[in-house]
Amino acid sequence: MAVVFQPIVDLRDESVAGVEALSRFADGRTPEEHLAQARARGTLVELELSLLADIRRAAAAIPDGWLITCNASGPTFDALENERVAFDRRLRWGLELSELSAPAACAAARRISTALGCLLLLDDAGAAHSTVERIQELRPDIVKLDRFIVATYEDDVATQALAARLCDAARAVGARLLVEGIETPRQAALARDLGAEYAQGYLFGRPAPIA
Repeated sequence: MAVVFQPIVDLRDESVAGVEALSRFADGRTPEEHLAQARARGTLVELELSLLADIRRAAAAIPDGWLITCNASGPTFDALENERVAFDRRLRWGLELSELSAPAACAAARRISTALGCLLLLDDAGAAHSTVERIQELRPDIVKLDRFIVATYEDDVATQALAARLCDAARAVGARLLVEGIETPRQAALARDLGAEYAQGYLFGRPAPIA
């Protein structure tokens, strides 16, 4: 397994504000496939803790003060607290709560992320369990709009309405917005029109190691 990093940019000037840490597996299967298999086997927490340990080691190459985010399911938040996992305080860490985590497993995510000294991000808002209600309940620091929002926004009235609800919910709890899946300048302009502070996508950089 290798760790790669994708830039997160500040939309005010497109400067790099941080990175998302992502895992890549030597067998060529996607992280989603590995995570789905672990979920089915009941070993998801063990796999995510192992991936997070690798990410924490790889983060030594990240410049001081940068934001670095990584994914975790609801039960993994509990495990991080129980094991008293420490994060490198040179960096600003963010834990991205997976959209597939059932609501019952996420009730403590806000408290735990704060206790660990990490920001709480809601991943893939608009997909699966990452709903307006979850934003209202957990009050994350950053809401990440799923990539399908910008991919379908211009041609789909339902997507436009959903995006408006998600953005309004984020602002109501004081969360910043990060739009995923930005591949064109037009999509970057849409992210700005939605009021997003941050963006991520191939327009700004593909996942890659940091030398």
